[in-house]
Amino acid sequence: MGKFKKISNWIIASSLLFAGLPCFADVVVVANKAITADSLNAKQISDLWLAKSEFISGSGKVVVVDQVSGTPVYNYFYKNIVKKNGSQLKAYWAKIIFSGKRLPPSVLANDAAVIEWVASTPAGLGYVTGASVNETVKVLFRSP
Repeated sequence: MGKFKKISNWIIASSLLFAGLPCFADVVVVANKAITADSLNAKQISDLWLAKSEFISGSGKVVVVDQVSGTPVYNYFYKNIVKKNGSQLKAYWAKIIFSGKRLPPSVLANDAAVIEWVASTPAGLGYVTGASVNETVKVLFRSP
C-alpha cells in the first residue's frame, strides 16, 4: 500500500507541476486567404510585429494583430519567434511611440477573435495556437 501511495503522490505532483505550462504544441502565423505569400520566416514575422516592415513581398501592405500580453500564446510567440521578452518589448514600443513612428499592433482577446479578424480582413495577419486553425485562414508559419 505504501508504494501505491508514493506513486499516486508522484502523479499528483507531476500534474500540478505541468498544469502551468501552455497546453499547445505550436504557434502558427495565420493570414487572410487573399494574401498571396505561401510562407514567412521568423525574421519577416519579427519585422512585421515590431513595425519594422508593413509589407510582404508579392502581397503588399499587411496589418498585424496581437494577443493579450501575458497569455501563453503571446509569451511563446514573442519569446520564441520575435525573440523579445516583456521588458524588451515595453522599452522597444516606448521608444517607437515616443518617436512618433508607429503604434503597436491592436490587441484581440483570444485565438477565436484573431481567426475571425484575420478571415475578415483582406490584409490581416495574426498568430494563434495550431489547434485553433480552421479553413477560413491560411498558415504562413508554424513554430518549431
